[in-house]
Amino acid sequence: MFEAQTFEEIMDRMLSRISADIDTREGSVIYNALAPAAAELAKSYIWLDTVLELVFSDTAQGEFLDRRAAEAGIERTAATKAVRAGEFTSGVKIPAGSRFFVDNLYFQYTADGTLECETAGEAGNANISGQNLLSLDTIPGLQKAIVKEILIPGREEEDDNNLRERYFTRVRREAVSANKEHYKQWAEEVDGVGKAKVFPLWKGDGTVKIVVTDAKLEPASDILITKVGDYIDPEPGQGEGQAPIGAFVTVESAEWKEIEISASVLPEINSSIDQVKDEIEAGVLNLFKKMAFEDNVIRLSQINNIVYNSPSVSDYSDIKINGLAENLVLDDIEIPKLRQVTIVEQTR
Repeated sequence: MFEAQTFEEIMDRMLSRISADIDTREGSVIYNALAPAAAELAKSYIWLDTVLELVFSDTAQGEFLDRRAAEAGIERTAATKAVRAGEFTSGVKIPAGSRFFVDNLYFQYTADGTLECETAGEAGNANISGQNLLSLDTIPGLQKAIVKEILIPGREEEDDNNLRERYFTRVRREAVSANKEHYKQWAEEVDGVGKAKVFPLWKGDGTVKIVVTDAKLEPASDILITKVGDYIDPEPGQGEGQAPIGAFVTVESAEWKEIEISASVLPEINSSIDQVKDEIEAGVLNLFKKMAFEDNVIRLSQINNIVYNSPSVSDYSDIKINGLAENLVLDDIEIPKLRQVTIVEQTR
């Protein structure tokens, strides 16, 4: 809005008000006297432009977006802690709150028998399954303590784009009165949930099915499914949770759909077939992450684009998804999982 208010433009306007019989050339006394003020005014206009960007929700960032969202009763989702399973000496009672250490991470044993990472965010999602835990407390009889699989992945603090999307959903009243979007909102409010999909009337009047992924956009664990159910409908049909009276909610996990990609490829000179495979795998994994519960069709054209744009690929042909040269349609509750990429090297 104020892009035209540059130092030069301001100086020209100021100097035009000076009497014609006074020297206003650059370096003159009057020019040098006005220049600092013009520079400060130009800087003020830059700040005014910035302030306008921070006022409106579609361009606000950081704490300014937080304040805008707070007007609609929405708060940025804080980072959540990873919850993992543990394996301990059989028959040994471990007090809740007992602390363990592994790979620069501290975990607390919880009342439900799981291990909660003390560090919020994705740190607790580290690849440490099977490693021995060091007990920081004296626990009689404890000889074995091993950290196991992730039950609820940790998640970083909500970014601006997600917060802005939730804000727009609220102010545009897309999620109201227990409609589909409202159930989706409730499910995704639960710590550890990534995305949710809602199926109304799936078993008759008053029934609602919610299928969820975890924060890593992978199938949810039983403990996470229970958390979602307890938050939305702890006593079916009684209206004790978020769901209204008469609504019977079923929560299920998304399911993997294993995908195999194959192609015949001619690598670039000085590029190996392993480089080609790594680049294609990375591209497909990124595509699948974006698709989870957003698009249920894996298009052959998308795989073609990934192969075509791989730096190590000179030419290619015969691209297939699960052995077929056609699009693959996923079921509504499925999320794609890359099983393998098979590359056949063409000869020059």
